[in-house]
Amino acid sequence: MAQTVNPNRLGGLDCNGESQIQQAARRTAECTDIRGFDDKSNRNTWDGRFYDNGTYIGHDETDTTFLSHQPASGDDVTWSETIPRDPSALPTDVSPGHDVSHWFELSPAPWFSMAICDPNSYPTNTSCTPESDTNAPTCVGAQITNCYPGGGSAFMEMQLYPPGFPPVNSGLGCDDSHWCAAVTSDSLECTLGFAVCNPDCEESVNPAFIQTNGVPAGPPSPQDQDAATFTPNRHTLLMNPGDQSYRPQSATSTGTSAPVSTRMTRRPTERATTPRTTIRGAIPPGRRMGRWTPNPT
Repeated sequence: MAQTVNPNRLGGLDCNGESQIQQAARRTAECTDIRGFDDKSNRNTWDGRFYDNGTYIGHDETDTTFLSHQPASGDDVTWSETIPRDPSALPTDVSPGHDVSHWFELSPAPWFSMAICDPNSYPTNTSCTPESDTNAPTCVGAQITNCYPGGGSAFMEMQLYPPGFPPVNSGLGCDDSHWCAAVTSDSLECTLGFAVCNPDCEESVNPAFIQTNGVPAGPPSPQDQDAATFTPNRHTLLMNPGDQSYRPQSATSTGTSAPVSTRMTRRPTERATTPRTTIRGAIPPGRRMGRWTPNPT
């Protein structure tokens, strides 16, 4: 479904804050690192790097990838994690290599990720069949001709925000003592080989805190985000350092579900879930809005 929309002055049409028609509702967002093409040279990619409206957005991201040949394994994945603890001593910056560092200084958001179907995301104009190997590209490296570029795909992340440097909408953490988490979905509004990218919404993003009641703290859609989207409320799941957290991600009839069950160190086990929301994004090259149900690719 697509319709014409008038985006708000603030929002998430471009996670990197480079939209030509909208300012970012959150200037410190953790965005997807998009790889450029080595053998392509245009305003969107050269020298193997990707540029968002002329701005290089590359950044270091350590990554561990889990691959499985088990059919439908992406339909039911569970991550078990101990929420990290910071040192008891305060951070220091007097002796390089021996200083005390806290999590918010080392990483803005460790995350778990998964590719999900988005027929309007790169490579555009290609359908995406949920839970199917037919989405896999046959193109190798920078190849874009005589091969299949793959099904349209967005990048879903469950991001964990460490304690410190709040608030989230202008800093990093929800508060100075708890971890919190959000699910984000980033889409790339570019044509094959990055020949044409939508300058108004190159990397649109749908973010939402993990909530105990499943209701977003504020509007997640790129067109409608505001300060409430990035402001924790009484239903936002707050986790203590040292908590045991279990994070299943599974496919359902209404899309991808990512509930969180956390055994708290100082209060009973608490269960939260991803907000129930339909993902929205712009469709290049115009300013229409598409809606779709997120499913594993």
